[in-house]
Amino acid sequence: MGVPILRLPVVALKVLVDHFNDVELVVVFLLSKRADWFLKVCGKKNVSFFNLSDSEIRRFRVFVILELLLLESRRQGKLPEWHFKLRCSVSNGLDISISCKHFTVSIHFEALENIERFEGARRNLKIGDSFVPVVTTGENDGVEEIHTFWNTDTYGMIVFMDYFKNNFNLSIEQLNFATNRSRAIRTIVTHINSTQTVVKNVLVGCSPPISEDDFKFVLENVSATDYFVSGLTLSQNFKFNGTIRSKIIDIMNARWFTIQNVLESVESQEIHVYGNYTKDELRTFLEEWKAGKLPKLKELTLGTKESPLYVIEGYERWEGRCIQCESERSYSIKIKGLGGCHGCVYTEDRKGYFMSIHGN
Repeated sequence: MGVPILRLPVVALKVLVDHFNDVELVVVFLLSKRADWFLKVCGKKNVSFFNLSDSEIRRFRVFVILELLLLESRRQGKLPEWHFKLRCSVSNGLDISISCKHFTVSIHFEALENIERFEGARRNLKIGDSFVPVVTTGENDGVEEIHTFWNTDTYGMIVFMDYFKNNFNLSIEQLNFATNRSRAIRTIVTHINSTQTVVKNVLVGCSPPISEDDFKFVLENVSATDYFVSGLTLSQNFKFNGTIRSKIIDIMNARWFTIQNVLESVESQEIHVYGNYTKDELRTFLEEWKAGKLPKLKELTLGTKESPLYVIEGYERWEGRCIQCESERSYSIKIKGLGGCHGCVYTEDRKGYFMSIHGN
């Protein structure tokens, strides 16, 4: 039976809290506003989860870390300088990972109607003004998982995204897609677009692949600021007439990403597209590149089956040395570009040719 410490006289309470360590004080401190007041009366005025050391934080179970993070961040109205990152995954399940220099906590979102399928410790979690049912599994096996339950799993993910965006202006560090759950994809993407949530990196996986319609919906409605990568294999009929504005574009199996798509990627600093561009397409790109139409572009790789000599025929050669061009490549020809940049067409592992662009 627990001791009702908040009912103790102040003098007795002072003696008791003097024997608490920092971790125990934090737990008591976050029980209620009344507990907060009692600790301050007892002279403990700087009690905070955010003041704990790394070793002290790691003594908590994962659920307790999440609980303390949500309670303390709401109380203080800010996050500490712990380099927090929010990663969201829309796959066969919906998950959010909250990581910082002290811990990583993963939250799984489930439909409330499925709660009886999960065996584990049942609790409630407070996020904002709401209490959410939780089942933590694997506590005794050392692989603790947090499952939260909502009217729909997509609604749960949206609540967490909004909590960190609206209260702390925390962007989404990484957004992953790998599922055939079209409704989940479109619900999450529509919300991100309508709330102008910043997404730094978008990764579209291929196992299981999302549909072509959903992929186009992602392309049209989510703009990754830093990095966009796709490993999907799409049909020859797939077309995309928009622009990817990420600093880095990395696309495998990229028959759909035309040379016009490349030329319209004027915000990108790196473009790596493993398609099969023709001689005419590559020469069209070279003309635009040499004319300065992609001023931010620093690195580019385009796949082709065309011979290097045919691609760069008539262009002025560049005779400088570039370790990046020559590294592990059996054959390369380099040409001059604008402002000290140069281009290179080379073979790699006898698999085909690649055209590379980079600056000095």
